[in-house]
Amino acid sequence: MSAAERPRIVVVGAGAIGGWIGAKLALAGQSVSMLARGETLEALRRDGLRLTEGAAPRTAEVNASDQPAQLGPQDLLVIAVKAPALADAAEAARPMIGPDTMIVPMLNGVPWWFIGEPLASVDPVGRIAAALAQRQVIGSVVHAACSRPAANQVVVKHADRLILGEPEGGAGDRIEALAKLFEQAGIAIERHDDIRRAIWYKLWGNATINPLSALTRSTADRLLADPALRAWMLEAMAELAAVGAAIGCPIAESGEDRMAVTGRLGAFKTSMLQDVEAGRPIELEALLGAPREIASSAGVPTPQLDRLYALTRLLAENLGLL
Repeated sequence: MSAAERPRIVVVGAGAIGGWIGAKLALAGQSVSMLARGETLEALRRDGLRLTEGAAPRTAEVNASDQPAQLGPQDLLVIAVKAPALADAAEAARPMIGPDTMIVPMLNGVPWWFIGEPLASVDPVGRIAAALAQRQVIGSVVHAACSRPAANQVVVKHADRLILGEPEGGAGDRIEALAKLFEQAGIAIERHDDIRRAIWYKLWGNATINPLSALTRSTADRLLADPALRAWMLEAMAELAAVGAAIGCPIAESGEDRMAVTGRLGAFKTSMLQDVEAGRPIELEALLGAPREIASSAGVPTPQLDRLYALTRLLAENLGLL
């Protein structure tokens, strides 16, 4: 991206995280397009993208479109969709990807590129890998809590930071250019030399409490207060830590310490519980399927994760959420 001219930026996925990123960049004077459809497309065109972050709401002007081919190749492509929707989103984005387009997927869980070749659990027939060239991908981890109360409105509850790093490790010119772009928009950035480790750390904290909250329809505080469920989560987290150690993504923190951090957030609903309540497909494979696939390849047994996966998959099958 040239500092002398505004880059062409498109956000695929006008939900809470995509809306937050798109609004921040647009309010900072960047040229931002949002790929949307239906009610969201109409609201963005009519009223703009409304962002509430602490002070009074602000409205960002974005170019809302449902025609990727008309937008053409972009300098930066942000894909902020749920993992089950990624394959369709990646294929839809093809007309907007040029040879030098930087692609930043902002996803929960383990991405398809994590072990260097597509993971069958999250990219079973290679659709994502075929649409998104790995050499153009930049890894990311989002530490932010946002909600979307209306089609064109985003409320930021807490925005800690966005972590960026090269999938192969290290940080170079691409990361620096992208980091500066986001920082100029008021988004806190951490440049990470080992983005895989940062991804695995977030997964370690989320992969158990998310499905358990969906299974029990309980907020996080109630799960953490139950001795039996707490013990189950700690055993599963220990398995994830063992897998991480085997693949070069060690976890230095204890499970109890991580739970203490989660406990300070109070009675919140996890993203998977929110998806179940809304009747949306759940991110089962990204949060549990992929870690189990990696564990199998690494020869690390995961009996607790296996039981949690089986229960959650059956729930999703019964509710039609796969």
